[in-house]
Amino acid sequence: MEQGVDQLYRSAVEKMAKSADSDIEKLRGSVIKDPGSLGAPNPDGIAEASGRDASWGSYAFDSLRSHGFIQSDLMRFKWFQPTSPYIDDEMAALAGIEATAIIRLASLDCAAARAELRKREKTFEQTARAGKPLASSLAHQKLMLSVVAATGEVHLLEEYAKRATVALAYAQARRLDGDALKGMVRSAGSMIRTICSMPPRDCAAAATAMRLHPRTPVEA
Repeated sequence: MEQGVDQLYRSAVEKMAKSADSDIEKLRGSVIKDPGSLGAPNPDGIAEASGRDASWGSYAFDSLRSHGFIQSDLMRFKWFQPTSPYIDDEMAALAGIEATAIIRLASLDCAAARAELRKREKTFEQTARAGKPLASSLAHQKLMLSVVAATGEVHLLEEYAKRATVALAYAQARRLDGDALKGMVRSAGSMIRTICSMPPRDCAAAATAMRLHPRTPVEA
């Protein structure tokens, strides 16, 4: 990877994880499930809802906002409350960028990226087979970040990273059951087996399946 792409990729991957602060992790779960009990999405409201001081409230607000759990709407902040159609649209948008990356990789020598791709795929498979929806959603997003980063295209990765927020991964995790995770494992295996090869059709289809119809895998 070029230096700019590598830095952006590492930063995005590091963010794609559960919070080390258990109180912030509880807030993340509450935002996705039902933010009604959290009050206003501001530092004071967050501090009060969590029984913490104002300083921690400011820290938590910044963390939640930087990971997509708080959004800005013109002159105010609002909690991330994705509807099912919204998540569908975002999954389709991510799938489109992923397919673009896979098509471009088919004409490149991405041998250097294979070790990272296989590592990410193995981690995803382990979490999925363990039946952990949230860990699997985060691991899947890391895998797909590595796919897009392998193109070496900064602008493509920047566009992708803006959409692939941690909050979206949390929202998607609530829709993943055992059958979905099993299907995604099979599609992920197909994607890794066929990535960086011609024609890229089967590889792109497997990647898209994980986003749009995880219970119906594509195998190649």
